[in-house]
Amino acid sequence: MIYTDKYEGHKTAPWRWFGNILLVDADNYGLPLFELNGKPTELDRPDEQLITDAPLLLAEVKRLREGLREIVSDFEIKKTDKWEMLFRIETILKGDEEE
Repeated sequence: MIYTDKYEGHKTAPWRWFGNILLVDADNYGLPLFELNGKPTELDRPDEQLITDAPLLLAEVKRLREGLREIVSDFEIKKTDKWEMLFRIETILKGDEEE
């Protein structure tokens, strides 16, 4: 399960690359957030966790989308009732707790 509390306080998007420096926009000015060469600038722990966990977060988004697609498809094809749909959604959401 991915505990999102560790991302509380992260700098908000948009982030963008300027050379080898990751910038975060603030009033249209790029503020250094992270340098690829390992020199930390203003990288706080929540930002670091968010960058580190990006592949896990993407995998979780893909898993949830696929699960929802399957539910919608079954509903359209098999005319699954709403209680079955709710149960399956709950199962998908609990699936990340078991990992």
